[in-house]
Amino acid sequence: AVTFGLFIRNMHRWAGHAMVLTVILHMCRVFYTGSYKPPREFNWCVGVTLLVLTLLLSFTGYLLPWDQLALWAVTVGTNMAKATPVLGAEGPFPILPETSDICFYLRGSVDISQNTLLRFYVLHCIGLPLIAVGLMGIHFWRVRKDGGISGPL
Repeated sequence: AVTFGLFIRNMHRWAGHAMVLTVILHMCRVFYTGSYKPPREFNWCVGVTLLVLTLLLSFTGYLLPWDQLALWAVTVGTNMAKATPVLGAEGPFPILPETSDICFYLRGSVDISQNTLLRFYVLHCIGLPLIAVGLMGIHFWRVRKDGGISGPL
């Protein structure tokens, strides 16, 4: 029981939804104004990577309540990882056994367990934010280096 705990949790949840929406709208603006063209194509690639990281942050945060919805979301998400080429044991061109594929490392075992929750918690709170902060630094530096925000064509 934390004072205003539910309020803070819901504010975090809605801010996460707003972040995903804002990043998608920003990517649409960059696309429609043609800001992905030279000399800004590297920054576009960094931005797309940040979009993927934002979606991964949203996904890992969705799993943290560890309710029935989260259990099925982690089941579907890790099974999708299991089907990836080369890294997944069930995907095309599998080179790794089931106990060392990407799904095993995400779950922490062959089955979904408390290790899975811990791994997604660490990804959500430490791993993905550190990567995102580094990429945002590169992204902002490149915007500045390329002459600022570009306008419409």
